[in-house]
Amino acid sequence: MVSGHPCVSSLQVLEYKSDLKQYWKRSHGHVISGLSSCPLFHHVFRTLDKAGRPRRSTEASPEPASILLGHAETLLPLLSLLGLYKDQTPPTANNYHAQHGRSFRSGRIVPYAANLLFVLYDCQRGPRLQLLINESPVRFPGLEAEDAPLYRDVRATYRHLLDGCDFNRECEGRTGGRGPNTEL
Repeated sequence: MVSGHPCVSSLQVLEYKSDLKQYWKRSHGHVISGLSSCPLFHHVFRTLDKAGRPRRSTEASPEPASILLGHAETLLPLLSLLGLYKDQTPPTANNYHAQHGRSFRSGRIVPYAANLLFVLYDCQRGPRLQLLINESPVRFPGLEAEDAPLYRDVRATYRHLLDGCDFNRECEGRTGGRGPNTEL
């Protein structure tokens, strides 16, 4: 944005309005938003597991890449499930002035042509996983010491999701009075 322009504050309010919608509809605002990405999350880790598995010399090499296409509406819930861009204080209509330093900015996280890349490196101490969002390295929550932590550490961090995170169970309602979710 052009600083000093008389419309900058109006543009920032419009940006915040968009962020509120994305946060509460597709991201950290409701747990179910992230859980809607359970099938994609499991697919990503199954693919990484297969690629990182030790092979005999007679076995075929893994696919060099697995490419999936989607939209912001696909990426935001997955990033939420991974715990990324979660600010300590959620954005609301009443705390705009306290949110200028927020990390959740949907226009930067999922701009047009946004992309998410998991790169698995074959290293001497074991496979390492690097996460890139829009071609920029992003560190996994809880593993901020390295750009590419050991893959086993990433799996341990997300163990609760790898062992759980069942889309059908989460989205078909629970015995707590919540009925089936029909809106995506």
